[in-house]
Order: sequence, then C-alpha cells, then structure tokens
Amino acid sequence: MMNKFVYFFMCFIGTLIFITGAGCDTNHDVISTSPDTTALTVSSMVPASGATNVAINSAMTATFSEAMKSLTITTATFTVAGSSSVTGTVTYTGVTATFTPNADLEANTLHTATITTGVKDLAGNTLALNKVWTFTTGAVPDTLAPTVSSTVPVNNATNVAVNSAMTATFSE
Repeated sequence: MMNKFVYFFMCFIGTLIFITGAGCDTNHDVISTSPDTTALTVSSMVPASGATNVAINSAMTATFSEAMKSLTITTATFTVAGSSSVTGTVTYTGVTATFTPNADLEANTLHTATITTGVKDLAGNTLALNKVWTFTTGAVPDTLAPTVSSTVPVNNATNVAVNSAMTATFSE
C-alpha cells in the first residue's frame, strides 16, 4: 500500500507536468544546433567600386555581412595597390574594416582594393571569392570639412516625442 505522502507528492508532480506542458514536444523554443556554414559577404565598400576623383588622402572601408574574427583582418587580407602596393594599417570595428594608407595615394591613378578569402567570420566561414574593387583618385586631398546638411528633428523643434530617433545627414 502506498504511503499517503508519496501518493500526494506524485499527484502534485503529475499536476505540475500537466500544467506546464513539460515533456511535450511543441517546437516553440527550438534552438538550432546546426553550425553556421553561410559564407560571409562584403556588403559595402568606400570608396565605391568605379568611383572617380577620390581624394588622395582617403581611407578605404569594407563592411561585412556579419561580425568577424578581428585577427584575420590584417594588411595581408585587406590590401590596396595603385601602380605599386600601398602600405598602411588595418583596423576593425563593429562589422567594418578600414585600411588607412601611411601616406597619400598616388594622384590620378586607378587603385585596386582587395579583401581576400583569408578573412573569417566568428564561425570560421570565409568569403567565397576575394572581394576586389577599383577606384580612381583625383589630383588633390580632401581638405573640405564635412557639414551637417539636415537633422531630424529639425533644429529648435518643439513637442518632439521623448522616444523619437534622432539623425544627422552629413555633406560627405
């Protein structure tokens, strides 16, 4: 004969299982255990491919489709060349890599920027192919300071919602 305590305890546990649905396969909170095998992409570049009259003191940037292993983004995997290789430094912040030349780029010259398949995302995926783009420099450095051309909300706006987003548009 079952002890009354054990009987009530088993009824209590059974009721909890019934109420919470424990053990039911409802697929509501399924966590994928599949590894990330999606090849990453470069979603944008600055200067854009085919750009002309690019300032000779410009830095080049590449924005990736996802977070990257920063140690794989180096001067060996992000290169720039004009009539010869351009020396510089590479930094990575957020999902954007920046190549900053050590000196002004050659004026009036076609340059090629390359991100190689040596870069990796956090899961170890690489680019399917090297990302290569070209741009042509102009004759002089960009010395014009950028300006704010518009803001939202506009300057001196009243009755702006406390949770509204604020934006600024720059001239360059």
